[in-house]
Amino acid sequence: MLLCFADPIETSEINILESQGHQCVVLDRQSGVDLEKEIEMAEVLIVRSTKVTRSMMIAAPELGLIIRAGAGTDNIDVEAASELGIYVCNVPGQNAVAVAELTLGLILALDRGISQATRDLKDADWNKAKYARATGLKGRNLAIFGFGSIGQEVAVRAKGFGLSVHALNTRERASGATNTISEVGVILHDTTEQLLAVADIVSLHLPLTPQTKKMVNGKFLSQMKPGATLINTARGGLLDEDAVLQAMQTNDLRVGLDVFEAEPSEAATAWGPALAQMDNFVGTHHIGASTDQARTAVARGVVSVINGYEIGLPPNCVNIAAQPLGECAIAVRHKDEVGALAAVLSCLGNAGLNVQQMRNEIFEGTRGAAAVATIRISRTPDPATVKDLETIPSVIKVDVLVAT
Repeated sequence: MLLCFADPIETSEINILESQGHQCVVLDRQSGVDLEKEIEMAEVLIVRSTKVTRSMMIAAPELGLIIRAGAGTDNIDVEAASELGIYVCNVPGQNAVAVAELTLGLILALDRGISQATRDLKDADWNKAKYARATGLKGRNLAIFGFGSIGQEVAVRAKGFGLSVHALNTRERASGATNTISEVGVILHDTTEQLLAVADIVSLHLPLTPQTKKMVNGKFLSQMKPGATLINTARGGLLDEDAVLQAMQTNDLRVGLDVFEAEPSEAATAWGPALAQMDNFVGTHHIGASTDQARTAVARGVVSVINGYEIGLPPNCVNIAAQPLGECAIAVRHKDEVGALAAVLSCLGNAGLNVQQMRNEIFEGTRGAAAVATIRISRTPDPATVKDLETIPSVIKVDVLVAT
């Protein structure tokens, strides 16, 4: 397959993919290449920060898979991909440790004034009294918004610093999150207001959605303690930066950011947010996931997705329906022979039944092996259609599994 990388990837993983027979093209974004032209023959497109638009997908008729080399997919037009039948997969969790480490680094830097102290020392300004007024972390309350893989890694590391970890009490959690909550002793709260009321430090680890966009607004900030700390290593759009700046000026809010709402797309340019001019601010350049360890782990995840796609089972696909579709499911037991499924699908089509999901599994055995196709269809078949299916020579038995 022709694989196009719109952003850099580890050379070692490129070598693995090429050894498997793939043609790998790494685009030089700094040279101002025309992405739509460069990817027109691509079968797989791998991106990190590059935006993937509907027009780009239309310009690449061979494209069947887009991989986001990271957790989120907000830089990809997933709706357009779904309309065009293109898989969108991500590589979640592989950079969680790197982001968690930076999160704790920002917390420490704010508490101890590390960046300001370093600046003063570079200016030959020795002021021990100024930097001897840190609060310390032990026993303070850390509120984590977003208890996915990154939030969990932050919680584990926070426990090592003696922080008391708090989070929202949501109804559904993955087993890993539940285990971390139990192991770390996370204290759960029913509402955002209750959580903010106890928080000395707030750390955001949420995706950017219509529901979370600018969730840190005037109301949110008014519920935080005076002198509290706000950390964002997730998405810049989670913050109303004007409201944050006002809270820094009036409520002694201390802020540590790795992401910004309007950060430049260029890797190197003259830019700085108004927040950065405040003494109660520390920041980094959207590099939370940028460690050698994380890059290697993500690259290996990309290889895994491509290998899965080759056999029709791409992992971590974000635009395949998670819930069963269709009004009804049928199980068609049939002989494992050429034309069996084609005849079944033709019969369903003639009956006006749309196949919405399907899985075919073959039983073990080399002589006369059978298979079962579980097919979800748009509506319940009438008895005549079931009879027609059972008259197909290759069909053994038809069961209507679900009818609502």
